[in-house]
Amino acid sequence: MVKIKTRRKMGWVAMGFHWTMLICTVGLWTPVYLAARRRRVTVTHLPDGYTGPLPPTH
Repeated sequence: MVKIKTRRKMGWVAMGFHWTMLICTVGLWTPVYLAARRRRVTVTHLPDGYTGPLPPTH
């Protein structure tokens, strides 16, 4: 089965906030930042032999 991973980008406000918190808390914010990035990944499963249209990949 084919897996397609698509990552949506964080907005500049969210990215700035997370980086500020990473720097100010000396890494204590790292797990929250990584979880936010992980949550933005969409995995699409396609069955073997699928010949229809494919979703966009970035």
